[in-house]
Amino acid sequence: MAGSSHLRDIFYRMGLSDKDIVALSGGHTLGRAHPERSGFDGPWTQEPLKFDNSYFVEILKGQTEGLLKLPTDTALLDDPNFRPYVELYAKDEEAFFRDYAASHKKLSELGFTPRSSVFKVKDSTVLAQSAVGVAVAAAVVILGYLYEVRKKMK
Repeated sequence: MAGSSHLRDIFYRMGLSDKDIVALSGGHTLGRAHPERSGFDGPWTQEPLKFDNSYFVEILKGQTEGLLKLPTDTALLDDPNFRPYVELYAKDEEAFFRDYAASHKKLSELGFTPRSSVFKVKDSTVLAQSAVGVAVAAAVVILGYLYEVRKKMK
């Protein structure tokens, strides 16, 4: 259970739960690992540019040629607290979308302090910061897509 211990060491210290860990792991449905960054190579799903619940479907299948399975992916199946979420998300994409959104919001807001009477932020500042965040996220998605397209053309 070294994989699940590692996941909990990382995510519990951020105040996240087992459910959050599994839901956020579903982010692997997008993209791939790159050997120059992680030492691993390959996508987790057949369609790495599509956000869906296929990550969970794939890890329940076991090894599939051409798809990546890391020890932390396997830990989601081996751990009795993680596995029920994997099974739920594999069969219920809407549950995955709902829980992923909530967990991603939790993760994104770490360290965020809501408005208080001591420090007021103008609505226009919040709007501008949100717009920049959306622009950065869109750029990451677009660059990832272009990278994948370029790789397929080679």
